[in-house]
Amino acid sequence: MKTKTMGIALLSAAALLGGAAAQAELPWNYIEGGYTKADGSESFDTHAWDIKGSIGFASKWHASLDYLDGTTEFSSGPDDDFDGWRVVLGAHPQLTPNTQLVTDLTYYSYDFDGGEGADGYGLGLGLRHGLTDKLEIMSEIWYTQTNVDDSFGGGSFDVYDTTVQVGGRYNWTPEFSTGLTVDLGGGFGGGFVSGDTARFDIRWSFLGDASDSGSMSDSY
Repeated sequence: MKTKTMGIALLSAAALLGGAAAQAELPWNYIEGGYTKADGSESFDTHAWDIKGSIGFASKWHASLDYLDGTTEFSSGPDDDFDGWRVVLGAHPQLTPNTQLVTDLTYYSYDFDGGEGADGYGLGLGLRHGLTDKLEIMSEIWYTQTNVDDSFGGGSFDVYDTTVQVGGRYNWTPEFSTGLTVDLGGGFGGGFVSGDTARFDIRWSFLGDASDSGSMSDSY
């Protein structure tokens, strides 16, 4: 709990101190590809690739769809492949010229080899802040409830997770950026992979009307 509180406090302080920085654009219209690596051990290792599209609309709203394909590799026995999708609908009202409050609802569904599956929903609350026109930071707390269908065990069970998500993004150009996001305490946003995860992404943003993208300035 201490780590979660500290992460939110640090981002809040950065948002307050960053008021004098040049206005930064925080677009919500983009497409990106990502690679995620989860905490592993000597007996297994989990990683995944994904593609995500996001759109901003009605000035303060956004929606995204993410498709993920991954594998858990075991030191003994066959690998376990999985794939699935996640949809997010949220709002991003402006708090300061460079800071947005982010509230999200999500639903996700994943399938595994052997007929297993997992689906669930979650709530997110966080901040997105442009330190400069080149550097962005974010933090979000997620609560998720996941139903896991265990075909081998003959039943299903629910997993409840609270995950802290922190990340940073560097804008190489107004459209092209790279980002790193770390999930502490969950896994792939769905909770079915335990432990911490790290995701690296490459994003192309479509900069347009601020009323659609959620941006805060016309250009860098």
